[in-house]
Amino acid sequence: RLLGAAPAGLRPGAAGRTVTGAFSFGEQPAEHPARNVVAVLRGSDPLLRGQYVVVSAHNDHVGTTALLDHDSVRAFNRVMRPQGANDRVAEPNARQAARIRALADSMRRAHGGTRRDSVFNGADDDGSGTVALLEIAEAMAAAPRRPRRSILFMSHTAEEAGLFGSQHFTDHPTVPRDSIVAALNMDMVGRGRAEDIRGGGPRYIQLIGSRRLSTQLGATIDSLNARRPERMEIDYSFDAPGHPLNRYCRSDHVMYARYGIPITYFSRGYHVDYHQVGDEPQYIDYDGLTRVATFVGDIAFAIADRPQRLVVDGPRQDPNAPCRQ
Repeated sequence: RLLGAAPAGLRPGAAGRTVTGAFSFGEQPAEHPARNVVAVLRGSDPLLRGQYVVVSAHNDHVGTTALLDHDSVRAFNRVMRPQGANDRVAEPNARQAARIRALADSMRRAHGGTRRDSVFNGADDDGSGTVALLEIAEAMAAAPRRPRRSILFMSHTAEEAGLFGSQHFTDHPTVPRDSIVAALNMDMVGRGRAEDIRGGGPRYIQLIGSRRLSTQLGATIDSLNARRPERMEIDYSFDAPGHPLNRYCRSDHVMYARYGIPITYFSRGYHVDYHQVGDEPQYIDYDGLTRVATFVGDIAFAIADRPQRLVVDGPRQDPNAPCRQ
């Protein structure tokens, strides 16, 4: 019925018939043991330590795949999929195929042969955010002075499966939900060089959502950056309403935002190894990652040390409504 003829008699490209019907889709999460990991740095002010600034990353990735040629995948993506899994797989033309072969051969020569790989290591997504989270926590714990408010260091689980860890925490928080004054989320903060992303560089950073719920949060971040000896190069373009990559809705911060908690999503952008076997530590920009960790730590301290909590002056949404970029 769908094809309009016997399959054996069809030629490639033949059009089938129009079929109509009612369809419904549901989502049933698979049950696996998983845990969010939470640490608290108590604030110094007895009157304000019952308020919290969340600093977060996610500790999961996407598992394994069939055995692949590491360099062939990277070469193909360099030519055809510069944003990794965000880009559709297309058939390369002759010129593109020749470039892919040349790149793959060059990589194999550099590494002494073919490298087989089946593990999605997630060094950037989100090993980078997880490492930054731990470094920020260690630095704040060792600092001579603590901020007035408390800091919640949050390592979310099951982000890749559907933001389940952050959804569970915000639906069932371990502190009063209205005591959380802001949430700063780091996801993929380990790349961002010019070779990784158009417009990238050593101090490149993407910020998403920082003014959506609190203009004070966005102003605080910009003011801190303006006073830095070496300013971060902030790219706000991915925060544009209706942006096709839908970045605002694709990481753990959005689960806080749906409850009216001011958020900022820090990222250095998608690259050829996004959700690929090539997302490995050897490609991380460690100097850039250090800059991001320092920047986010400074912002968290400043927000937690304010005399007054951030004013929420942006529109609030129904927590159960679909997210909109």
